[in-house]
Amino acid sequence: MLIQSAYLTIGSFFIPISYATAITGNRHLSKGLDLIHKVLSRPLDVGISHLDKCLSLGRMDLENHEGFKDYINSLITVFIGHHHGEDEILFPTFEEKIKGADFSKLKKQHKEIHPIAERIKDKINVSDPSVNNYEDVRNLLQEMKGLWIEHRDEEEGIVELDMEPLISSKEQIELNDKLSKHGQDMSEPANLILPFLIYNLERSDRDTFTDDMPWILKNFVVPIIWKSKWEKMKPFLIA
Repeated sequence: MLIQSAYLTIGSFFIPISYATAITGNRHLSKGLDLIHKVLSRPLDVGISHLDKCLSLGRMDLENHEGFKDYINSLITVFIGHHHGEDEILFPTFEEKIKGADFSKLKKQHKEIHPIAERIKDKINVSDPSVNNYEDVRNLLQEMKGLWIEHRDEEEGIVELDMEPLISSKEQIELNDKLSKHGQDMSEPANLILPFLIYNLERSDRDTFTDDMPWILKNFVVPIIWKSKWEKMKPFLIA
C-alpha cells in the first residue's frame, strides 16, 4: 500500500492538465495549448464514432462499456480542469499584463460548453445504460464538438498571434508552472487521467508532452503498474 500511495502521489504531481512544459523556443504557451487541445479533440471524434457504430447496429457494446465510460469520464475531467485553469490563471494573467486584453468571449464559450459536459457525465454514468442512453450521449458529444471546435480555433489564434508575442519565455514558463500545479487538484484518479492524456497523443506529440515526466512514471508506473486500471480504455486509446 505504501508503494502504491507513492506512485499515486507522483502521478498526481506530474499530470500537466493545462499545458505541457517541455517546449523549446518562444512558443511555450501555444505549443502546450496545441497539445492539450489534441488530447481534448480526439476523444470527441472517437466517442462519436464508437456510438455511431453501436447505434447503427442497434445495440450497446457491453464488452467495452466500462472502458468507454472511463474514457468519457476522463475526457470530462480533463476538459473542465483545463478550462478552469484558463479561467482562474491564464486569462487573468493576460488581462493584468496586457492593456485592453479581453477574454470575455472565450469565458462565455466555456460557460456554454461546461453544462453540456456535465450532462454527458450524468448520462454516461447511469446505473442501467441503454441504446437510448447511448443516443443521448452521442448527441451531446456532437453538440459539444461543434462548440469546442469554434472555441479551440479562436483561442489558439488569440494566444499565438495576439498574446504570446507580448510576454517573455521566462514569463511563459512561469505561467505554465502555475497551470500545471493547478492541474494537480483536477487530475483524479491519476491512474486513469494520466494514461488518458498520454495515449490520446501520437508518438511525436506524446514524447514532447511527457518529456519532463520522471522516467519511472512514464515508462514503468503508467504502462505496467497502472495498466490493470486503465486497460479497459485501451480500445479507445493510441496505445
